[in-house]
Amino acid sequence: MGRTKELKIEENDQNASKVDTRYYDELFKKIKDQESEEFNDCESLEALYSTILEQIEEDNSELKKCLYSYHVDYFLYKSSVENFSKFFTILTSNKELLEQLLSDTRTSRAYEACLMLIGNKTKSSSDSCPLESLKNSMIDLGDYFESNLENILETHNGIFSLRAFLRVIGNQDILETISNETNNKKFKKKEFNIKNVCVRIVPDDWNLGVYLKKFSKFLKEINLLEIGLDAELSPFVSLLLRKMYANYPDKCCSIIEKIHKQFVKKPNSFNSMIQDAKGSRFIESFLLASQSEILCYYLNENILPNIVSYTKHIYANYPIQTLIKHRMHNEPALVVLFDSLVENLTSIIDLNTDLIYKNYLIVELIEVCAKNSNLNFKNLIQTILDYFGLNTEENKIHFLRVLLVYQKLDDIQKESPIDQALYVLDLKPIASTIATKLIEFDEKTINKSFNSLNSNELEYLATNSVGSHFVQKVLNLCQSKDRNFWIQSIFDKLKGRFVNISKNKSGSFVMETLWSVGTLKQRLLIVDELKMCEHQLKNDQ
Repeated sequence: MGRTKELKIEENDQNASKVDTRYYDELFKKIKDQESEEFNDCESLEALYSTILEQIEEDNSELKKCLYSYHVDYFLYKSSVENFSKFFTILTSNKELLEQLLSDTRTSRAYEACLMLIGNKTKSSSDSCPLESLKNSMIDLGDYFESNLENILETHNGIFSLRAFLRVIGNQDILETISNETNNKKFKKKEFNIKNVCVRIVPDDWNLGVYLKKFSKFLKEINLLEIGLDAELSPFVSLLLRKMYANYPDKCCSIIEKIHKQFVKKPNSFNSMIQDAKGSRFIESFLLASQSEILCYYLNENILPNIVSYTKHIYANYPIQTLIKHRMHNEPALVVLFDSLVENLTSIIDLNTDLIYKNYLIVELIEVCAKNSNLNFKNLIQTILDYFGLNTEENKIHFLRVLLVYQKLDDIQKESPIDQALYVLDLKPIASTIATKLIEFDEKTINKSFNSLNSNELEYLATNSVGSHFVQKVLNLCQSKDRNFWIQSIFDKLKGRFVNISKNKSGSFVMETLWSVGTLKQRLLIVDELKMCEHQLKNDQ
């Protein structure tokens, strides 16, 4: 089957070279770059879209050229709901054409793009006609997937489109929500890329979740452990498992039990699968969807005995990370996992390894403590302090200053074990969270650390994207007896710097916090300084 797949890819590549996409490439690129007034005018743009739709509807060769263009994603992204609906109808209304297009890697990309955008399109329109058309197209596509599921999974033709279809029906699974939050941040900063679009679910009243149950019947007939290691099928099965858990938890239980029985028959399979690139993602979905009894079994039999090696492993850490993020806050069975991670934290955060996740494990554990009061937060913080050698007041203050003030890790002298730990762990991205939790645990130390900052360091901290959040937290959380004296010392150090801080994007939030916690006299200090530079502030964008 592998050789057959290679031959199909080679055949697709040869066909792709024969398809002349220059007309559509140039046209879509002009729309994307808005190179002329014609493409900026709404009416002209609408007329252009209508012309293109007429061309591809009448001539399949033109449709193929259009779909082969690498800029078709943006064409779909910018299209109105009406035009998008017409385009999607062309792709789904003819079963013979549908099968042909899904079997071609290049043309099947258009289905993925449509599915990733369809939820957004439905949210942006109240017109019932195009929405009804989109619903019918989704039903046509769902029926095709159902009737050809075995062939799709065997040949992998349309497997990515099938996964995209799963993503937008029923309730959204937890991992999809997190992915969308990340993509939303990326999309704001970078040039358009269809992969960075926030994928939204289609309307509930379309009742497309029924396809989840239809697809899940396939899971009862196969060896799921073998599928879990398949590069193409594992992501599909993992997603289907999570979607079933989010939409039909009762029916999902029977699938979980089947996987459990298969694992029990092959005791070593769990250990090998969790350390595999695709297998670990399958295990991640399996544990996320497992009922408490089955989860406890794998905790005791596999995870806890191997907690250090799994957590430090490049793939095996994913399932553990997911359990911490998405189940530990309300799952009593996972308290033992938390305790085990804290107990072995000094071995997991090994300065001789280079694994990004180890840097964030501390924060993940801290964050989940805020959601689950049954977790031993004090023990976690004490373990962190002991690990960094923060057993003296001087070391604690030094640690916090290095964590917050140094602009680059290269600035750390690395003369002490604490400096070396900070350098290797690279905790800068999560410094604010760690330091804030340390405030809550030991406020006196953070006050002394703050008092030791000079004016330049404090201004840098207030105008730094990480540090500004921290300063706001400190100002709001400080409840010590000498609070007024301490806040006054901050005002004294920042005197003459309020204008610079106000002009800074991050610093402006600090100024709002200073205003809210300050006395009338301290507020007047800010007003007088800003008033002297009123013209400068007005001209600042």
